Amino acid sequence: MKRKVGYALCGLIAVLLSLFLIYDNFIAFKPVIIFQRFRVNIEEDYNFEAANLIMAYDEQRPVPAAFAENEINYLEWSNDIFDDLYYNYMAPTDVKLSAAINQGKVTFTYQGYVTTKQGEKLDYFKEATFDFIKVPEMKNFDKVYD
Repeated sequence: MKRKVGYALCGLIAVLLSLFLIYDNFIAFKPVIIFQRFRVNIEEDYNFEAANLIMAYDEQRPVPAAFAENEINYLEWSNDIFDDLYYNYMAPTDVKLSAAINQGKVTFTYQGYVTTKQGEKLDYFKEATFDFIKVPEMKNFDKVYD
């Protein structure tokens, strides 16, 4: 009797382990997310930094709704920052981008100074936090690409 229970437990453990491995290797959503920083140089003394999102994932696997919503929120926020800096300010402008990962969430901060079209120099600060489910890689984020 004890032997049958032992075999049953071993069989159950083997089945659970197999299910986990199948899920992890064939079903789970595992994106590769990389952020890089690049400098936007429009003209002399008019520059700012932005983030470049590089992402790859298996399109056959289901994308969690929370991830998709967060990705859209990030892209909209990032595009709004870019549009704001590109269309609403003039030289001299110098805005730096930084990012920090804290408890799996990424906080992006744009900070520096801008010059309004009326010639007024202002401090610029925008910050937002995003949860990409999987912690993204900040590949060479300390280096700024032109």
